[in-house]
Amino acid sequence: MTPPPKLPVKAEKRGQLFLHKLSGLWVFLVDNAFFGANAITLFTGTPLICAAAFFTGGAGVFLIETLVNRDAKGRAFNKAMLAGVLSGIPTSLAGTIYGAWVLRMAGLSKKDIQIEEPPIDVQSTTSQDDSRSSH
Repeated sequence: MTPPPKLPVKAEKRGQLFLHKLSGLWVFLVDNAFFGANAITLFTGTPLICAAAFFTGGAGVFLIETLVNRDAKGRAFNKAMLAGVLSGIPTSLAGTIYGAWVLRMAGLSKKDIQIEEPPIDVQSTTSQDDSRSSH
């Protein structure tokens, strides 16, 4: 008897993300933090807040990409510039969408976040107790 032919194994190749998921989270947080503060100041400090968001977003992504993702400094700098520009746009829309997209591409979704559920309180009664009380 001859053994059945082996089927070729389908190799799943998953492309590496452009940014590390921590970088996506950083851009998301910086974008929302700075422009939440901008709304509080009634948009009077927009140029200063845009510059601060640009430098903070870029510096954070540069550090994450060089230290955690082990990218070369030139490549990490390019990623940091993109993140800085998106963080520095005077609305929280661009950085939020970009950061959420990176997190989603990294595989993080709502179903990954565990929700604390209260324990179920089970009260057991035996059928003997029920039959005795009915007599």
